[in-house]
Amino acid sequence: MPAELAEVIYIDHYGNAMTGFEAPADAAPRFRVGGHLVEHAETFSRVPEGTPFWYRNSLGLVEIAVNRGRADRLLGLEVGTPVIRA
Repeated sequence: MPAELAEVIYIDHYGNAMTGFEAPADAAPRFRVGGHLVEHAETFSRVPEGTPFWYRNSLGLVEIAVNRGRADRLLGLEVGTPVIRA
């Protein structure tokens, strides 16, 4: 099965990166972005400080964040950065 591809569509003032992926309702896949593999967490407190993860945002999309950090800077993300469902 070919990998699914989307991209970063928006970066907020906290450095969180919204993607064009609809967040899956079932199993939590991993995503590859900026050369990093990012796993799911429901909340920021579920991962160690400085760890990137993805969560379902209020629009139902996959959003990439870092606990107490900026995903854009840590992962080298900008609007248009490819995101692959791993």
